[in-house]
Amino acid sequence: MINWRRGKGSFFSWLLILVLFSLWGIQTAYHKHEMKFIAVGTSRTLLDLTSLSIIDDIQWISYHKSSHQIVVKEAWISEALGMDLIEEIKHLLMDHEGNFQFAIHLLIRNETKTERNHTLQIRFDCELDGDIQLSSLVKYGLDGEDLIQIEGLQGKWMVLNPRGHSFIYIVESSFWTEARKLYNERYCIGFMKKILWKSNMKKNLPPEVYVSRQDFPSGTITFSCTATGFYPQSILLHWKMDIDGALQGKESSTGTLPNSDDTFYVRISLEIQPGDPGRGYACVVNHSQLDKTAVYSVPDKSPKGNLWAVALSIILAAILVISCFVVFTKWKKKNSGTTSQT
Repeated sequence: MINWRRGKGSFFSWLLILVLFSLWGIQTAYHKHEMKFIAVGTSRTLLDLTSLSIIDDIQWISYHKSSHQIVVKEAWISEALGMDLIEEIKHLLMDHEGNFQFAIHLLIRNETKTERNHTLQIRFDCELDGDIQLSSLVKYGLDGEDLIQIEGLQGKWMVLNPRGHSFIYIVESSFWTEARKLYNERYCIGFMKKILWKSNMKKNLPPEVYVSRQDFPSGTITFSCTATGFYPQSILLHWKMDIDGALQGKESSTGTLPNSDDTFYVRISLEIQPGDPGRGYACVVNHSQLDKTAVYSVPDKSPKGNLWAVALSIILAAILVISCFVVFTKWKKKNSGTTSQT
């Protein structure tokens, strides 16, 4: 009995270690949360307010003044936050509509055309590496021009545009400073942690890779290496040759772009000049969901000339056979007619 208890205790100890390691694996990763607010109005009226929140390039929630409704992208995100917290966000944004209109009024108070529409943009970012907050950023803009910003919770506000001077005394107040810290902890960092603990946002997927080659009449050759359907976003693609040496060619990249299913896509290209036969090139791919670095060789030049020659030969042979058949048929009919007359 004693041995069984010891074995049971050892089993649960190992189980606890495995759980801790799995949680550590989820948390020890870089994540970024971006909250964006776009308000449109005049000195007297707020016409529109839109709010978006994006975690790791995935939009997960939005708010629109027209409907006064919070739209959460996935049901499991609602479960992660809880309906009480979602309602809190909605009422908070509704309460802040007057503050956005006041901010627009304050920033344009020296203008003579007070009824002209203006757009106020506020961006609130925070970054996590595991449980450690790396940085934060708050930036105000008006009509597409940056006004003021602050980086870090202990940083100082920077004026980026002369119009921002009229707003600096408000954001430097003790009330706003405490409010900014609360927003960072509860809504920016807090929401991100809740969502990341509930799920990894998207099932981790390895990239599907396609390599192609295109030969041009001028003699130039373009290689393309496309990786798609992967998550998380971080990926590294580069070209190499079978033999060591510097690549001679013009490289370009689309950059990493989102797909409609929240996975990602990237394509790199290499253009080599006439005289290079284009042999021995390969695309190298590194991604966290690949067991090891993957190398995809560029296909050799397809024998298009030979294919055309074969196709042309087949067509000519078919024409020859058909012609012979027609001539033979006519000859046979002619002979049959002659025989009948005889």
